[in-house]
Amino acid sequence: METINDIEKINETIVDMIDDHILVCNTDGQIVFSNKTMQSYLGYTGSELKRKSFLDIIADIHGNKAQALINSTAEEPSNWVEFLFNGRHGVLKLHLKPFRKNNLIYIYGNEKYVEYERIKKKLDVEIANAVKIHKRSLPERLPDTENISFASLYIPAEELGGDLFDAFKVDNGLLEDYFEQYVCFIADVSGHGLDSAMLAIFVKDTIRSFFRLKHVPGQLLSPKEIINFLIEQYIKEGYPDEYLVCIFIAVFDLKTNELTYCNAGLHTCPLLVKDDAAIIELNNAGLPISTAIDADLLKYEDSSLQLFPAMTLFIMSDGLPEQRSNNEFYEDRLKKLFTHIYCLEPSHIIQKINEDFNDFLGYEKIKDDITMVVVKRLPTLG
Repeated sequence: METINDIEKINETIVDMIDDHILVCNTDGQIVFSNKTMQSYLGYTGSELKRKSFLDIIADIHGNKAQALINSTAEEPSNWVEFLFNGRHGVLKLHLKPFRKNNLIYIYGNEKYVEYERIKKKLDVEIANAVKIHKRSLPERLPDTENISFASLYIPAEELGGDLFDAFKVDNGLLEDYFEQYVCFIADVSGHGLDSAMLAIFVKDTIRSFFRLKHVPGQLLSPKEIINFLIEQYIKEGYPDEYLVCIFIAVFDLKTNELTYCNAGLHTCPLLVKDDAAIIELNNAGLPISTAIDADLLKYEDSSLQLFPAMTLFIMSDGLPEQRSNNEFYEDRLKKLFTHIYCLEPSHIIQKINEDFNDFLGYEKIKDDITMVVVKRLPTLG
């Protein structure tokens, strides 16, 4: 049967195997134990350190701070405290955390922890800033007029997401009276971290640039041409092969009553319902955008449909239908729900789907970013 001394030896052996610098003192500051890592760092043997107090090995400049540590150490570990030590061969620096237990003061530290926390704090600040930038890239509001209405929901799987969406009325300048066009898109960038979020912002900025640099009011507005411009800029930027951009772009022309769309790799088909509750899947999808794919294969075509009053379009990223709970995907349940609620206003449709999805989800964690946009062509008065 193991004795108390055997257990103490086992514990001491384990402590000597780790990289942490460890000292144990009594409440007067007298050192009662040091592990081999601390002994090696200071250049003293264990027996030499046992003849010293904590104050003996601290440089004079930190004497008051060391005394305060002895007097005020609590049961919970404090923040890191920097000390200068009088080692056998010179002055040394360590960051330490003390805590008190059973009338002993435990002092431990590891410069790797300190560096890790420093880097983590720096990354936390950068990620917090990136989250703010990404949120600003999402539209504050979507068009909601007497002719057409948009509504959306965005739920990132983590702090930062790789999904992005937007919907806006096209500015046709002096020809505004002759055109009423709206552009809507959902983009899904592979991953959902800092790099994916920044790439998603690039996608949005590039699409906006198309309307500043390429589109001339009065000319045909083609989703395919927008995607081609995006590909051109994407290749110029030289993004790594491992990234994929999937994007669906739709143009709603309310003067010609035409819906034109182009799909580059978004494999979750948008759902369209007229007024008979029959779902039409817009499944004409090309390859995703990636520098790993030969540019000659990145060819896309526009598809067109007539816009009918009360027609409802539901666009989503794959995070929604591919979410699993109790070994079931949400996709089938979503389609059944959509046939019952398509007649509602877009904001109410989004609300109903969100409520049903949360009920389906239960305690499961969201696996991927979730983005959805609902568009409804409203009946024209008169």
